[in-house]
Amino acid sequence: MSSSSESYNTLAIYWIEVNPPCLCRDQPASKLREAWKPNNPGRRFYNCAKSMISNDSCNFFQWLDPTLPKHYKDTLWNMKLRIDDLLVRNGQVVELQKKVEKHKLLRKDEKELVEARIQELVIEIERLKKMLKKGCFDCSGLLVVFGHVL
Repeated sequence: MSSSSESYNTLAIYWIEVNPPCLCRDQPASKLREAWKPNNPGRRFYNCAKSMISNDSCNFFQWLDPTLPKHYKDTLWNMKLRIDDLLVRNGQVVELQKKVEKHKLLRKDEKELVEARIQELVIEIERLKKMLKKGCFDCSGLLVVFGHVL
């Protein structure tokens, strides 16, 4: 009996995205950004990482994505405008919802105050009814006693 062993070679492939180097000495890697202008909606590009924060950038610039046909650009741009509009409207709806909830809470507080006052008045009415049954009633500082004269 003979034994045989088989060996397999495996190959692993890894995709490593490396930003192209810019020309600045202290910041060798460029920054990946996305353009959102009518001519290049959503188009990605590399540029100097300092370009958005400082005037001493090296002005490095390189497109990552190819240019799109005009129809695609127009469609993407219009979709972006619609999304922006929906985000604004959504913010307005959220603010209105907060106002409605606040108004509901105020109405609830007002309702509780009115109910408490009604309860106070009911108690006062019951007290006055008891006094009337006893034949005693204080009217404008005068004590009036009702009774039967025989």
